[in-house]
Amino acid sequence: MGEDVAGGVLWYVVRNAPTFLAMFFLMLLSVRGRLRFSLKATVGIALGIVAAVSLTCGIGVAVFVGEEGVWATVPVLAVSLLSLAALTKLPWGKRLFVFFSAATAAAIAILAYDVLLRTVALEWSFGARRVLDAVVCSAGPLALAPLFARTIRWGVDQVDDPALWRRLAAVPAGFFVAANALYLFAYAVEFLSSGSDALYALAVSVLAFLMVASYIMLFSALRTVMENARLREAAQLEELQHERYENLRRTLRDTAKARHDFRHQLLVIRSFVDEDDVRGLRAYLDEQGAGQAQREPGAYALNFALDSVAAHFAERARTFGADVSLAFALPERLPLPEADFCMAMANLLENAAEACERAWRGEAGADGRSAAPDGARPLFVDAEARIEGNAVLVSVRNSCTSADAQALVAAAPEGVLSSGARSAKRKGDGIGLASVATLAKRYRGEVQIEADEHAATVRVLLRAGDAR
Repeated sequence: MGEDVAGGVLWYVVRNAPTFLAMFFLMLLSVRGRLRFSLKATVGIALGIVAAVSLTCGIGVAVFVGEEGVWATVPVLAVSLLSLAALTKLPWGKRLFVFFSAATAAAIAILAYDVLLRTVALEWSFGARRVLDAVVCSAGPLALAPLFARTIRWGVDQVDDPALWRRLAAVPAGFFVAANALYLFAYAVEFLSSGSDALYALAVSVLAFLMVASYIMLFSALRTVMENARLREAAQLEELQHERYENLRRTLRDTAKARHDFRHQLLVIRSFVDEDDVRGLRAYLDEQGAGQAQREPGAYALNFALDSVAAHFAERARTFGADVSLAFALPERLPLPEADFCMAMANLLENAAEACERAWRGEAGADGRSAAPDGARPLFVDAEARIEGNAVLVSVRNSCTSADAQALVAAAPEGVLSSGARSAKRKGDGIGLASVATLAKRYRGEVQIEADEHAATVRVLLRAGDAR
């Protein structure tokens, strides 16, 4: 009896362990950038899980049900999914997509072995069939390794919309159900001719082709959407740079005119002095000072793109009476990709300017004039950015309404913002802060939130040169 059990366990392990290993390998290829532990430690843990699950299920099959141990696949799949969750830092939508994709690849490999068994290997010896089983069920999934290592991994690393991934997970889950339904159908119906076997082989081939083609088209569409979004952001940034360039040109023209008029201004001042007209001189100087105050402020940042973003939203905030203070201690060549960093700053400063607008409108009367008392809180936007080590630290503090503050606190109940920030402008998730949170994840940082009834602070940490 002991020898029978040992033989049954060995049979189960030899037959199924290669398939489990191939499935784990495909999952790890897809999530290499989001592992909780080092790659070496993760591989070791995965090998241990496969060995333990294979032995446990092998003993269960050998002791309780004999050779017909199809039920043992269920705990194997459950353990595989839980292991993927424990080894990765991913939302459940991504985990389900990766898991069902790898499980479907393994299921199609099992179908391929079944086709070969029925068509060419039926008369082979037991040992030869076991070797064919191990080779097909391990090499079959590995044939899809480029799909997992490149296409799916790109999606896992670059696309961070949890709701989208929950919907996308239905695609591999559907293929997984179809593969298992085909396998059960093949054993429920007796094939009596070579034509039936050929149709079975064709169905398996079509299923595999549809899976690969669907993935290629799906991720091609995702790449197109993301590229279009990137182009829109680049166009917005270019528009801000053009606006800033025109403002600077206008400032240069005003400066040239001021230099041309300076000699005449000296003559006017001298005439006031000669006539000892102190009151007239003071009025003239006050007038000239007011004109200077209305001119374009100086540069906010050495980097022209960042300076353009800062100037645009600083002007928007000042429109509503906000006191704006911007301090960007960053070099002309930014330590992060210019487009990424500037769009993150644009989102933060736009949110700050719009928060000041809502606070201003909340204190304005029907005629648009401020109805707040003389002691009302002044509106403000304070932003700074600096480099510490290999990290870029950004802080934006601004006035806000109590509704804005509550929305931010709800989005970051523990002080750290997830990718799904609630919007204060519309129902549903906010786009600006969610985009910043996604960027922070990409650069292995985080977004911290602090808010009270009248002000909010957003702090962003981005690690330079450490994108994933």
